[in-house]
Amino acid sequence: MRGLLMCGVAAATIMIGPSAVADATTDRAVLDLIERPRSCGPAGEDPQGAPVAEMVMVEGFGTGGFKVDTANPEAQAWFNHGVRLRWAFEHGESVRAFRKARMLDPDCGMCAWGEAWAMGPNLNGGGGGEETQREALKAARDARRLARGATAMQRQMIDALVQRYSGRESSRANRFATAMDRIARRNPADVTVAAITADAWMLKADRWWDDEGKAADPGIVRAMEILEQTLAAAPDDPGAIHLYIHLTEWSDDPHKAIPYGEQLAALAPGASHLVHMPSHTFYRVGRYKDAMMSNVAAVALDRRYDALARPPGGVPGMPLHGHNIHFGMGGALMAGGDVEGLKLADWFLETYPEIPVENPWRQLMANDAYAIYGRFGTQAQVAELKEPSESRPLLRASWRYARGEAAARAGDADKVRAEAAAIAALILTPGLAGDDAKGRRGFMELSQRILEGRAAMIAGDGAAAVAAFTRAAEIQAEEDEGGDPPVIWYPTRRSLAAAMLASGDAAGARAKVLELLEDWPSDPYSYFVLAQAESALGNAAAAAEAERRSRVEWVGGAMSLKLA
Repeated sequence: MRGLLMCGVAAATIMIGPSAVADATTDRAVLDLIERPRSCGPAGEDPQGAPVAEMVMVEGFGTGGFKVDTANPEAQAWFNHGVRLRWAFEHGESVRAFRKARMLDPDCGMCAWGEAWAMGPNLNGGGGGEETQREALKAARDARRLARGATAMQRQMIDALVQRYSGRESSRANRFATAMDRIARRNPADVTVAAITADAWMLKADRWWDDEGKAADPGIVRAMEILEQTLAAAPDDPGAIHLYIHLTEWSDDPHKAIPYGEQLAALAPGASHLVHMPSHTFYRVGRYKDAMMSNVAAVALDRRYDALARPPGGVPGMPLHGHNIHFGMGGALMAGGDVEGLKLADWFLETYPEIPVENPWRQLMANDAYAIYGRFGTQAQVAELKEPSESRPLLRASWRYARGEAAARAGDADKVRAEAAAIAALILTPGLAGDDAKGRRGFMELSQRILEGRAAMIAGDGAAAVAAFTRAAEIQAEEDEGGDPPVIWYPTRRSLAAAMLASGDAAGARAKVLELLEDWPSDPYSYFVLAQAESALGNAAAAAEAERRSRVEWVGGAMSLKLA
């Protein structure tokens, strides 16, 4: 039973870093929670119905926290855990942790500040609802009223947070970022203040980077300056690393985050989102195997957290769990990771068996699951896939796509064409309406064109394959190839390059691959196509080098131009 679970955490993960080291009394309280497990007290509910008193402190979320205005060591421990959860982007769990700290010490002003901070806007798009903002303002005002024992800097942090939730709505983000920046400049060694300030500037900016990867907002320049100064002084801080990965991902140099990303999982081995985060950098720089495995681990950690802490909604209710699976599947598709990819695809469809009609994003995620079955599954596995309902044409198109890719692997051009025709019919579904209907139709047509190109390649009709893949590439160019990972799982230009090669245009195929590798670095299948093109052009050394590079990120079996 949840009320009887141990409310403890390993002592090593309670090391308090950023602002000040919590005293030995707090550390002793945490050890007591481990060594003498007890029930967490009477049940308590937050306004949304999530239990607070029964919350369990799970180890492995790294460092974070600072001494606040409480003499209750358990309240201090839960405050610190709330900070760690917030930087792990476990926003709901962070709110619960701060509320538990408040339950343990109702007079703790900074515990109320933590609740208000965790409820606020975040980089995942949450915290912006009117009701949430009202609740957060109430908590921030509670903090101001209670914080007589807080430090001067902490009272300034409370005042800044009140700015985030009050006054003219259009200026709230800027006022909060500006107020936090003043505090950060006065306290340059405080890691927590620095991270909160960088986060505030990132949230305030409407656009981070221009098309060349240069800062498009002065706040982004400031955020980068803050984070790089912070990491120079505290290179092991999980919160700063997390934000730095996000900030650099679509900059002109995502490689800068590699050394920090490579150590993040070890710094917070129990935090699924932090274990996942390096994959943002890995994917951008072409380390698809690492992107896959980071998320295999993250998915396992979500399941572990559910077993230990039983959060409201379980694994399906975890806001970022689907994101972890999706990222892992994307890496698996690019790296040829059939074993891990199929496990992730199985788990995705098991976890989200009935994706709501009004959730098109998760339906798009499901396309990767179906693509994995099509690319890697046995014919029997593909045949056993349940056809989605008629009310979900996007899912039905992905299901058809899986069947078409499987038929292409079997060399059955007629079956591939049949699945492409079925997708073409789905595009005409009368119910496919709404503001994003054009995008959905485009996404479905892309699957149709890929299958038409596959069928043409099998039949040896290079011209038809070029036409089909040209249209697929046009659609992909119209859609945003960004995202994390890209919604369209692979660069269709590589299929176009393969078709050009099959049509006798080796030079054009070579140019096309070199072009797409700028956007999809180290794509192994693209290097395979490049090797074939270089060989056709008589460039033996270049062909050998491309062949070598095609194996660096590839863990799958034999490659084929017909399936490129």
